[in-house]
Amino acid sequence: MIAKILVDIKAKNVDKTYDYSIPLEYSDILEIGARVIVPFGKRFTMGFCLEIAESSDYKKELKPIERIIDMESYLTEELIELARSIQVETSALLIKILETMLPAALKVVYKPKIQVINKEDIDESIQSVFEYTDQVLLESVAKEFYPQIQKEIKKHNIKQIYDIKSKNKSLSYKFAKLTNKPIDKISEKQMSVVNYLKKKKNLEANVSNTQKSLCITSSVINTLEKHGYVKTYYKEQYREVSSLYKSVDKDVVLNEDQEVAYKRIMEELGNEFIFLLHGVTGSGKTEIYLKVIEKVIEKNQSVIYLVPEIALTPMMMSRFRNRFGKLVAMLHSGLSTLEKYDEWRRVVAKEARIIIGARSACFAPVDDLGLVVIDECHESTYKQDNTPNYYAVEVLKKRIKYHNAVMILGSATPNIDSYARQIRGYYELLDLPKRAINSTLPQVEVVDMKKEFISGNSSTFSLKLQEEIKERLEKKEQVILLLNRRGHSNFIICRNCGHVFQCPDCDISLTYHEYSHSLKCHYCGHDEKIPKKCVKCESEDLRYMGSGTQKVEGELGLLFPNAKIVRMDNDTTRKKNAHERLLHEFENNGDILLGTQMIAKGLDFPRVTLVGIIQADNNLYISNFRAPEKTFQLLMQVSGRAGRRGILGKVVIQAFNPDHYAIKYACNNDYLGFYHHEMRIRKLAKYSPFYYMVELKIMGPSMRDSFYNGIEIVKHLKRNLNNKPIVLGPAIPEVRRIKTKYICEIIIKYRDLGNLNEVLNDVLDKYQMNENYIRIDRFPNVG
Repeated sequence: MIAKILVDIKAKNVDKTYDYSIPLEYSDILEIGARVIVPFGKRFTMGFCLEIAESSDYKKELKPIERIIDMESYLTEELIELARSIQVETSALLIKILETMLPAALKVVYKPKIQVINKEDIDESIQSVFEYTDQVLLESVAKEFYPQIQKEIKKHNIKQIYDIKSKNKSLSYKFAKLTNKPIDKISEKQMSVVNYLKKKKNLEANVSNTQKSLCITSSVINTLEKHGYVKTYYKEQYREVSSLYKSVDKDVVLNEDQEVAYKRIMEELGNEFIFLLHGVTGSGKTEIYLKVIEKVIEKNQSVIYLVPEIALTPMMMSRFRNRFGKLVAMLHSGLSTLEKYDEWRRVVAKEARIIIGARSACFAPVDDLGLVVIDECHESTYKQDNTPNYYAVEVLKKRIKYHNAVMILGSATPNIDSYARQIRGYYELLDLPKRAINSTLPQVEVVDMKKEFISGNSSTFSLKLQEEIKERLEKKEQVILLLNRRGHSNFIICRNCGHVFQCPDCDISLTYHEYSHSLKCHYCGHDEKIPKKCVKCESEDLRYMGSGTQKVEGELGLLFPNAKIVRMDNDTTRKKNAHERLLHEFENNGDILLGTQMIAKGLDFPRVTLVGIIQADNNLYISNFRAPEKTFQLLMQVSGRAGRRGILGKVVIQAFNPDHYAIKYACNNDYLGFYHHEMRIRKLAKYSPFYYMVELKIMGPSMRDSFYNGIEIVKHLKRNLNNKPIVLGPAIPEVRRIKTKYICEIIIKYRDLGNLNEVLNDVLDKYQMNENYIRIDRFPNVG
């Protein structure tokens, strides 16, 4: 038998499988997806078994697999095929894709062990392995015992566990356990340990606690282990993921529109099917998800539920935990690496069947997928820009095809591509046109900030918004204010010579952050102290320009000194669980919640009756064809936070371009009007959804070399592509240098795939060399 192994070396020239012979003792044990140790060149390395075959095309003698790391595989054949398809689409290294699928905690140093569960029932041939202890390192067991050990694992008489040691922090607690070896001639301190362990359940105890209780050093236990009286090991412990929010069960009776949508979804369970659930903010989409999930769980199937920023939805999580208890696992950036590892292990063990998470949860290791829910499906956070570049929505489409599962794409503002696909029949539309609990949509008023400035009001806040805030505070109601720009001031300029302080590694101005009294780059993270004088002319006449959330927070404090203000942006939410603490603080004690776009979705506060949007047209004119769509979605989403209960809500939108069509359609809550307007523009410009798109970014240390490399790539594309594409570029983007790399961009528009994948691979082989790097983005229409 032959195993095809992908070695754990991140280099393009070895990113393929190599044939190894399977030793006789492993022939009935090795599984596809298992990790193994193999000889590679003059060293040994870890690898993944991606295929098992009868024979090899390699004519010379094959090297054998050195040993198996895992007795059970965590990479299913489905995930392996999924990784291969992502590799074809993105040209990323296959080993890098597999690494992305697995939790980061598995990169630790660890040793697999086997533990006996039912000692009386195991076969006599391996009784000697567990003569003095019920746990042994797998590598210390003779290979001839492996076949019988695997049989006992399948009978649940033995299980595989791990002795885990992190490179920087332990993943588990160290335990000591008495063995069956008779005690003979030990010291008084050693006997105290023996007596202490005899009193403990299962004759085991935490080593740290034992040392503290008996006032002994680690050498006492180490000596006992050396003589075989005690066995130490690292015991895995699930870390509890808790919430500040109390679990609240809202068993809501579905209204007529919800009931129609629910019944239609239930009809398709068990089939590959995609629904687009288009419901206004507050229409009760989550309750439909919950009721469908209940039925899927009853069938013993699993659910993947994606949310764009899970750390912002603790209230939703409390509902899930209350209804489904420990069946819920969370996989998101708000958890530590080790907490994510524990949640992942619960999914593997099928202790959790509902996986809620951000985009990486699309790779959850389930083998019985029945339902996929993608909430706020329009969000660009479902796309990963770093290598490997993937879009979680497209990944999950492949997975529902494999499992014959249902997908629900839910949003109040579906992206243009998704709505166009339902019109063409690829998705089925389910409409929720009304709010679920009979509350009405908020009133919207637009303030032209040009007129405010002419009238003498130079404040960030219009007089109208100030009046509305004052009125809400007097009524003890709450306010949400959106400003999609963090920091204090956008940049610092010298009023004498006009010099603007720039990032040394990026072509972008540095942003002033008051809390750290420093200048920061929001692209590369560069940080430097506030200058006292201009670096060019040495003038001390420096001016802070523009407004960010920190500056606006200060202005709010002056206007409303008695108001409790909570600020949410990337600066205030860096610490673990900071999102939840801030939201909890606002709900219970806050008056005004000020934040960036992270406060625009997933929040449901009954006392919020006013939403103010500062600089609504801030991102309308960036060089992205989706800028109007993203502005429209943001305005609609944040407007939906107001008046979600009985009290009528109000939205005040401040803009310098109030007549822009994106703002006007958002004010009128007219999604279809915006959709048809945007489709006319995109048809003329030949953009998505009328054309598929691929973007190439050429990056290098020299602008000249990157640009000329781009010119040659464009020539190559036009000569070799057979799908009649439109090739645009190379062009220099708004920010032409990031992290010392100069960038130029190429856009390919096409309707038929043709030989695009092959030609793009040729481009990488021919033009990506030395310090010049090419990144392929298959989803430039997202983000």
